[in-house]
Amino acid sequence: MPRMTSKSRAWYPGYVLTVLGLASVLNYYDRNLITILVEPMKRDLHLSDADIGLLTGIGFALMYSLLGIPMARLADRYGRAKLLSTTLAIWSLMTVLSGRAANFTAMLLARVGVGIGEAGGLPATHALVADYFPPANRGKALSVIGIFGALGVSLALAGGGLISDWRGWRVAFYVGGLPGLVLSILLLFTVRDRTTNPDSAEQSQPALKLRTVFAALWSRRSYVHLCSGLGMAAIGAYGQFAWTPAFLMRTYHMSAGQVGSYYSATVGPATLVAVFVGGALNDWLMKRDKRWSFWMLALCFAIIVPVSLILFLVHNFALAMVMNFVVSVVGSLWVAPSYALVQNLAGPAMRAIAAAIYMMMVNIIGLGLGPYLTGALSDYLTPKLGDSALAVSLCAITMTCAVGVISFLMATRTVAADMNAAETVSNS
Repeated sequence: MPRMTSKSRAWYPGYVLTVLGLASVLNYYDRNLITILVEPMKRDLHLSDADIGLLTGIGFALMYSLLGIPMARLADRYGRAKLLSTTLAIWSLMTVLSGRAANFTAMLLARVGVGIGEAGGLPATHALVADYFPPANRGKALSVIGIFGALGVSLALAGGGLISDWRGWRVAFYVGGLPGLVLSILLLFTVRDRTTNPDSAEQSQPALKLRTVFAALWSRRSYVHLCSGLGMAAIGAYGQFAWTPAFLMRTYHMSAGQVGSYYSATVGPATLVAVFVGGALNDWLMKRDKRWSFWMLALCFAIIVPVSLILFLVHNFALAMVMNFVVSVVGSLWVAPSYALVQNLAGPAMRAIAAAIYMMMVNIIGLGLGPYLTGALSDYLTPKLGDSALAVSLCAITMTCAVGVISFLMATRTVAADMNAAETVSNS
């Protein structure tokens, strides 16, 4: 890309943020599309709830999580934009192949492929955002990425469900995968890496040894509490997200398109607004007290527990949608603050690695176990409880959110000192 003058490149960070946002739309669409297709896939491929749990959980999460750190290492050393372009093409192709799956094994391999591709998506995206936006605006910039991601989720639920009713669940996968192949080319040729942000005090640094990175992050106790706390809380959060559409279909006898439309109408707007408000609110509150990010996380997950119990135990569709709206709001307010915490606790030389470690913990524990444990428990309870088994399973899995609250409150004791340590390293 030709060298730009200071004046001519003023628009460029906004362009980069837009392209990264579009990649996030496809990231979350392709990842979450399967949740609205559970029932038709289960019927056509003859799957159990435990099988579905493996496909939505560990089948995707294992490679997604384990490869996050190597992918982030490649991003920090050889180029974040190039890595993102390559991985976007990989997960898009594997999404298309998901639509070709003829049995559980083929679908599992396709989901593993999606996980391999998306392993490089979030670390590279967040590191690029942190490169182009200073700490004072980073929460808002990351919230924009979160909004695009929420839009992808909403499109997966509504669009995927309607496409499934119209042309079948396989076509929904094709529609999700093909645009990513085009966007990967655009990203490759128009987005460049930027290792130094002239508007901040952060300077580019050479890649650190992995052992040094782990030691530095382990010494920042609030980062450890963030990863472990969100890992536990995410078991309940991902279990809910993966199975709530199926719960609504079974409980209220609705099609994928019907549930997708209603579910997206509550989840989509709530998530879009809450993610942006969470980022802006985090930036505002952090100026007053650096502990506020963790207080926000603790409050959000504390609210999720009782509201979710009402959602799954009270047999009233209108009330279920109201409770789902509340869960979507408080379940999205913490997204941007947690992303900003990772970047602010890491420092510029460890951004992608810190994001990858964070996502590895959250996804192996939360995304890997949440959907599977929910499905396995549902299978176990079905002979005794029948159609109520999934509801009881969802209530049980939600309790892990309360465990995360404890970790977030513990993190408030060291977060200020840990952020100061990251800033000191950045300026040294």
